[in-house]
Amino acid sequence: YIFGKYELAADIALKRQEVEKKMSRRTKYFGTSDFYDGLTFLAMARKTNDIKWVFLAKEAKASLENMNHDGNIHCKHRLLLFQAETKNLIGDAKEASHDYDLAIASAEEHGFIHEHAIANERAGDFYLRNNDPRASQHYGKAHALYLQWGAQGKSDNLSKNIPL
Repeated sequence: YIFGKYELAADIALKRQEVEKKMSRRTKYFGTSDFYDGLTFLAMARKTNDIKWVFLAKEAKASLENMNHDGNIHCKHRLLLFQAETKNLIGDAKEASHDYDLAIASAEEHGFIHEHAIANERAGDFYLRNNDPRASQHYGKAHALYLQWGAQGKSDNLSKNIPL
């Protein structure tokens, strides 16, 4: 997902889910799988306009919401980013922008550097699609956060592929 290979990420997520159905117990990893699966499925929905991806994304979101009710600090920023991406998908730019800001602030507040970077990158993509100059600010912040996290490859990939 992080490198924009959404088809591959979706294929892997679906295969993992099939394997997990056969297991007696599913490992939750604080909602990490559901978070990335959901973002992947929303990206596929945006790319293909296939409703199946929306249903899969809703399942992932429901799982994250269940974890959030337990007071899991790993979930608040993830749900906010998920909401922003959903609002983006349905064309609600004003609410999407607001939710991106909230997701970024929450990830920063709780010290999730990697997901702070992802939220900034997703906001950058959103603003770029909407011809908003804030895109460069968010891409720059994402680049710096990826470097801070130690993700040199992702940072290089972002620098190479952003059209700014």
